[in-house]
Amino acid sequence: MSTLLAISSSPRRNGNSELLLQSFTGGAEDSGLTTELVRINQLNFLCCQACDRCATDGTCILDDDMKGVYEKVASARGMVIATPIYFGTVNAQLKMFIDRFQSWWHAKYNLQQSPVDKEEGRPGFLICVGAMKKEAYCENAESVVRILYHNLNYTYMGSLCYREVDAKGAIRERQGALDEAYEAGRKFAGYTG
Repeated sequence: MSTLLAISSSPRRNGNSELLLQSFTGGAEDSGLTTELVRINQLNFLCCQACDRCATDGTCILDDDMKGVYEKVASARGMVIATPIYFGTVNAQLKMFIDRFQSWWHAKYNLQQSPVDKEEGRPGFLICVGAMKKEAYCENAESVVRILYHNLNYTYMGSLCYREVDAKGAIRERQGALDEAYEAGRKFAGYTG
């Protein structure tokens, strides 16, 4: 059975981005996928130390929870990332997580040994939520996540971005938002092959 890796970067449990993620994964599960949730804020890991040791073999030398995450990303059939918008882009937790894939960048581009074969066509999706009205903030987050998916050899399939949603749980009041996430998850399941 195919596994969808669901990444929640919010420090708020059951906050807006995580509620949308739950709806998305619900739709994916109803379409036959199993899902595995990773809450970045619960991981014990350091930010990239820019030591460049990974340039020699594509492996990060830091011994922390990211080792298990690397295995999950390498074996998943698809991935969805949910993030709140902070200061006009992804939050710090997600950016720290993304930066730890520098080892995979070296594996792919310098060593030609990417942990994920591009030909497998693994899909990736983004969910983001922010309090501000500016559409550019969602676009900023989307740009960051697109780069991550490209470097991981996942295919970016799209996003759901909601603006002007701030208080915890307020996404429940946005008519159709949770249903839209559920349907996006159902559709996404079809891309996992």
